[in-house]
This record gives sequence, structure tokens and C-alpha cells, in this order.
Amino acid sequence: MNIAAPATLTSSLGPTTRGVARLSVVHADDRSSVADLYAAQPLRILTPKPGVGEALTAVIANLSGGIVGGDRYETAIDLASGATLSVAAQAAEKVYRSTGAEAENRLAFKLGDGAALEWLPQGTILFDRAIFRQSVGFELAGSATLLAGAISVLGRSAMGETVSSGRYREHWDLRRDGKLVWADRFDLRDAAAAAGPASAMRGVSCFATALFARRGASGELDWVRDVMMQCGPETRAGATAIDDHLLTMRWLDGDAMRLREAVGHFWGKARARWLGRPERLPVIWRI
Repeated sequence: MNIAAPATLTSSLGPTTRGVARLSVVHADDRSSVADLYAAQPLRILTPKPGVGEALTAVIANLSGGIVGGDRYETAIDLASGATLSVAAQAAEKVYRSTGAEAENRLAFKLGDGAALEWLPQGTILFDRAIFRQSVGFELAGSATLLAGAISVLGRSAMGETVSSGRYREHWDLRRDGKLVWADRFDLRDAAAAAGPASAMRGVSCFATALFARRGASGELDWVRDVMMQCGPETRAGATAIDDHLLTMRWLDGDAMRLREAVGHFWGKARARWLGRPERLPVIWRI
């Protein structure tokens, strides 16, 4: 395991940070284990002892306490054939207002044949005037299994905060056997970020996306919709089969805690059904 010192860059807008983290996991003798781990602060990857019934677990931590304009973060996670891994974050990521520079977070996941990945960070909270881009890429072998999700929150509503300016871009790509099968582009900026009834967001201040990729995943669509319908009427939710091997799920709400509960309810049932793990959120979510 290697941990490097922080990489601090200087721009016309002041010092910025570049954090890098890489993790490789292999599978041998009926168990998955860390083959290589590298981190340049402020990023760290922790590997706590898994709970009963849980897979090898990795927790991504940003020791800086948040992201500011100009920061660059890159995380790459590689699962060899047959490896299993659950990835979460130590806390919700906060993106603070910028004086003009864009902050960026890039995550790349590669899954070999028969590998299984669960990825559910604790959410991204954007402050007013934040300028942020997040790019998430998945490279899957045809027999891999992926359950991945992310939650975005525009301002801390409990603190009376709203987001009325700035820019938030989130790009997701999923490739199977080298072929692009799904690409999602979200771009929210300036006045459109306001969550008022007249805005493009129509009262939405938080939203979540989840993916389930596995051979024959489309056969789970009815079950997914039945579970998602169990959330309250204030939460809008829906699911789509992209092809025979990929499902996408979405949640929209005006209350972050309510959205978190809806996603958590679905996630516990989904990971138990599809990954054979306990029907609950990853342990780090409950600490």
C-alpha cells in the first residue's frame, strides 16, 4: 500500500488540489483480496474488515473536508476475474462555491469476467455557486455484475440553503466488452438550478441514479418497479430496461432525507436479491 503526500497545484485563482486513488482486487482460493492500493492525499482508500455476509469493502475518504474550484480528483478501481467488492464513501462529498474554476471528480471502474461490484457513495452536496463536473465510467466484461448508484443534493435544505447559480455536470458511461451501451449526460446551470416551481427542476432539489448490469437484468424490471412504488407519493421514481442486460433507476424529490430513505429501501432489497448480501445499506452508511 502506498500513500503519497498531497499534490497542490497553483492557478490564477489560488491553490488547488489533485487527489489520486487506485485499487486493484483479485480473487483466489475462494476469496477476494487487495492486490494493489495507491493513494495521494487528500484521497484515501480504507479497507475495513467486512461485516458478516458482506464482500470485501473499500471506503473512499476525502481528508480535505470538501471540494473547491479547480480541484481534481481521480479514482480508478479494477476488479480481476471473479473478484467481488463493495465501495462506499466515508461521508457525503461537499462541493463548495467557486470563484470561477471548475472542480472535477473522475471515477473509473473496470470489472473482469464474473466480477461483482457494488458502488454507493453517500451523496454529493452542492453549495450555491459551485462549479463541478463528475465523470463516472464502467468497463464491464460480459459476465460481470454491477449495482451502482449515486445521490445528488442541491443545497442543504435543513440549513435553509438553496442553489440558484453555478454549474453541475455529471457524465456516466457504461461499456460492455468494449462497446458503449449507455451514456448519460446531465448539465444544470445558473437559473435552471433553482428548485422553485417555475424552474426546469420543478421543485426537485435532490435526485438519484442507479444501474444494475448483469446478463438477463431486464427480467428484473417488474420487480424493480414494484419495489420503487413502495416509496411515498412525494418521491418520483421510475425504472427503464436499456437492453437485456442493463436497468436504470431514477428518483427525484424535494427533500434529501426522504430521497435517501427511498433509495435505501430499494438498495437493501436489491443487494440482497442480486448480490446475496444482507438486506441493508452498506455499514458505513449507518455509522
